[in-house]
Amino acid sequence: MIQFCTMKFYDRKYELDKLKEIYDLSAEFSHMVVITGRRRIGKTELIVKFAQKKDDIVYFFVSKKKPVVLLQEYRDILSLKIPFLKNTAFITFEDFFNFLFSYMKENRLIIIFDEFQNFESVEPSVFSVLQNYWDSKKNDIKGAFIFIGSVFSSMQRIFAGENEPLAGRTTAKLYIEPLKPSALVEMLEDYNVKTPSNLLFYYSLFGGVPKYYFLLDRYKLFPKSKAEVIKKLFCERNAPLQNEGREIFIEEFGKNYGVYFSILQSIASGNTQMVRIADYCGININSIGKYLEELTSLYKIIERKLPVTEYKVEAKIGRYRIIDNAVSFWFRYIYKNQSLIEIGEEKILLDKIYADLNTFMGFKFEELIKSILIEKNSDVGNNPLPFQFTKIGGFWTKKENIEIDIVAYNEEEKKIIFGECKLNGNGFNSIDVKKFKEKASFVKWERNIRAEYFALFSLVDVNEEIKIKLEKEKIKVYSLRNLL
Repeated sequence: MIQFCTMKFYDRKYELDKLKEIYDLSAEFSHMVVITGRRRIGKTELIVKFAQKKDDIVYFFVSKKKPVVLLQEYRDILSLKIPFLKNTAFITFEDFFNFLFSYMKENRLIIIFDEFQNFESVEPSVFSVLQNYWDSKKNDIKGAFIFIGSVFSSMQRIFAGENEPLAGRTTAKLYIEPLKPSALVEMLEDYNVKTPSNLLFYYSLFGGVPKYYFLLDRYKLFPKSKAEVIKKLFCERNAPLQNEGREIFIEEFGKNYGVYFSILQSIASGNTQMVRIADYCGININSIGKYLEELTSLYKIIERKLPVTEYKVEAKIGRYRIIDNAVSFWFRYIYKNQSLIEIGEEKILLDKIYADLNTFMGFKFEELIKSILIEKNSDVGNNPLPFQFTKIGGFWTKKENIEIDIVAYNEEEKKIIFGECKLNGNGFNSIDVKKFKEKASFVKWERNIRAEYFALFSLVDVNEEIKIKLEKEKIKVYSLRNLL
């Protein structure tokens, strides 16, 4: 049994159901499963949860040690389940996998390798050894091999790279996404800190990455002020997340990490268009596309967004954003102000962060609202919108400089809703209403036949008088509290 010290386990129903399906099938057929996701996302904790009350699961961590040391460790772990191995020695990984495949002919085992990509530096021959045994014996064994990895580019290369030994051999893949907003709400309820303001604050800093909430728990920071949370985790000397970006990405990026870090700092600072990113970084516009493409497709750290009604993928109106909120926060404030950290000016750093925090949270509020609407969209009885949408995103134009925070529509029903996001919707007045509706007229999608709806999403509760006035203008008011 795998056991780790952990806080309450949240969400992951889909992933657990998928692993249970594979587990049930593995009683009769063998499976090869790949689990990826960014560091801290909870891949190992998912496996811990999955392994509960199962006595045929064996967990191996691929640490960067000499092969002979790893083989001794793996022998000791296996001997807890198979006692006669105590007096056996695996000299090579060929010996190790030969034993596993022989044993699994009669006995189901679920073999888990965590940080599997580390074999690239520890013992690269493992991949071809595994290929040989899998290709020749997969139909003779019961059980599964589950390979977990945090370095996405390496895992992609190992299991999908051209001419790689294990390419095309997986029977299932799981990419672990951040926790959904409903899981974060449940967590805040458990710690008695469920307020719209707290949800937005924690979401802005940490998104849905479980490890960061584990740190909040361990440092007893849930009831603390925003300033105390930022200071303790990011700003003070030896703060646990002060080097977070380096710890996550330097192995991923290798020797070119400086270029990628500059690009990520640029995007985090608000430069979302290719030309502005290039100017900020001092990189030729003809050269930066390569790096942006790698950050998008190979590393999956950023994404290129288009207006929701734009179908031309190559449209020059695209914008880049960092997918992960914690990464965005780190590059916007910590990496950018490294000199303040080096000279111990944590108060100046904290003041700089706090002065800009509402701006940062304003950007993240739009993303939080979209995430909530997406999660609720398929729940017919709990969907706050007047229809179920098939597409959702933002809308903007270059020529007219029009921008709408949220546009969602149903392609079959020809229904569309336009949404504005405000931290405080109480200031939304008649002039704003007029501008809002004028902006909507620039969205050409099915303009002559569509049914239009308008929404104001507010972090704070909007008072009844303003709400009534806005609803007379056909603008539905949603406070974050009512969406939770």
